[in-house]
Amino acid sequence: MLDRLKLLIELQKVAGQLFADPSPSYHLARDVWQSIIADSTFLYKVRQVHNAPWPVPLWQDDLDATLSIEKVAFAYVALSVDGSQIYPDRHNVLSCCLINTGSVVLPYGIENKRVELFSDPTVFAGLDENQQPFTTDGVNCKRQELELRAGLELGKKIRNEYSAVAQLLLFDGSLIFWHLSSKETHLRDQFLNAYLTLLDELYHEKIPICWYISMPKSKELMSLVRLYLCNFDVDKKELYESVDNVIDSGIMNSVLAPCTRSIVFSNHSTISVYYPAHLRPFFFYLHTGNEIGRVEIPAWIAQDASAVDLIAQIVIDQCIKGGGYPVVLAEAHEQAVVKGPDREFFYHFLQKMGMERNHTQSISRKSLKKRGIGI
Repeated sequence: MLDRLKLLIELQKVAGQLFADPSPSYHLARDVWQSIIADSTFLYKVRQVHNAPWPVPLWQDDLDATLSIEKVAFAYVALSVDGSQIYPDRHNVLSCCLINTGSVVLPYGIENKRVELFSDPTVFAGLDENQQPFTTDGVNCKRQELELRAGLELGKKIRNEYSAVAQLLLFDGSLIFWHLSSKETHLRDQFLNAYLTLLDELYHEKIPICWYISMPKSKELMSLVRLYLCNFDVDKKELYESVDNVIDSGIMNSVLAPCTRSIVFSNHSTISVYYPAHLRPFFFYLHTGNEIGRVEIPAWIAQDASAVDLIAQIVIDQCIKGGGYPVVLAEAHEQAVVKGPDREFFYHFLQKMGMERNHTQSISRKSLKKRGIGI
């Protein structure tokens, strides 16, 4: 049980850190951004940097350009897939886990077409592909693979059904598979190859796709600010540590008006070097009217300005319809999420199946105690 009085005391101890005034750092970052824009040689200098400890983006268009996004005035269909899971229970002798993928199809301005909602559970038992027990990391990686696979199949299905209508497949999160950077080599290679294979199929099928990040904490544009402050000597940390807590959206808030977007930047994180050229991650920021969102797209889309504008239009329209967050992403999450009663049903049915097969499940006393406390 939480002791609320002690909690209040603890919160008071860290209030100075939680509610520190960030204004000076943000003002400095925004001033530096304007200086970067005014420096016609800055991009050239950035291209010479190879030892930065953080990802440094590159770009082609004018850095100070902002592009207005027209209101959607055409029919389109928005698709999304999300995933949720039940991890293996270490208190249960059975090595079993569940990944649930939820899919949504939302047609707009199209006669005789209805909203479609799907939920597809996949159960994994025993060992994984490497003959190892399933782990939390392994399940997370597998979930992303299933999301991409479901997105591919849904995209092909909808393209055939809505052949003359604009379509966009949206995912929540990042196209940059940051989570694989810290994984062991065999795990990284296994899932990265699986992800890229599916992304390549999406490319060959020419299915428009993007990833949306709400309230992004990214600092890639801030890498440029740091480089400016230290005059490209990245070892002089004291020269840029004052802006370490500033995020990209802090700059974009002062640059973007509602329903506008930034230019497109290329990502150069350590994991992105493994992507083939046509799948390399690119990103842009856009003002949805409620927040600064980050949209990530593969290179084959980033190189098509009309495709980028179409994606921005649909994303903003989805945010308007969703009260600030793309409604298709929210609905996909609702289809995917595994709630408490669902988990209890999962474990209850496992137990029932075991009894029917004369198999007595071994469950730790700790787990039994948590499920039914006695005094």
